Amino acid sequence: MVLLDNREVKQGWQALKDQVCGLFTKHGATIKSAKRWDERRLAYPIQHQLRGTYLLAYYEAETSELAAIRRELEYAEAVFRHMTLACEEIPADAYDPEAEFDESAVRVEDTSMTDLPEDEPEEEAPAEEAKAEESGAGEDAAEEAPAAEASSDAAAENTEETKEGDA
Repeated sequence: MVLLDNREVKQGWQALKDQVCGLFTKHGATIKSAKRWDERRLAYPIQHQLRGTYLLAYYEAETSELAAIRRELEYAEAVFRHMTLACEEIPADAYDPEAEFDESAVRVEDTSMTDLPEDEPEEEAPAEEAKAEESGAGEDAAEEAPAAEASSDAAAENTEETKEGDA
């Protein structure tokens, strides 16, 4: 499975498919089936892109060549991600003809092009103040809290001195 950049897919599917399959055959792999699986929104942006197209390819290759194939896929600019799995048997529908699709209909969503909302100032502060006023606390309670902590620290010191004095 190979996840491809939709900007490259939009420029020509067949040429891109041939280019990616060429990476496999360059290292002695035999392509059994390769076709477009789907075009989807990504879970997170990859190279500032929010959409990608999946190429599902079944191939046979020597295990000694897998590292070289993976390396080629890593350095291919059109490939976002790839995953190689061992397959006992190729499904029958893998040999079905690839469905036709309109390359111009492929959506390209670039994160730099999207209008993301600006960070708006949080309005939680007035709500917190309102809660404090309702409970009767307010600013006086906030000033008293450090004083209460200081008096508990002093009490702890007195207790420690008493224990040392008794020993």
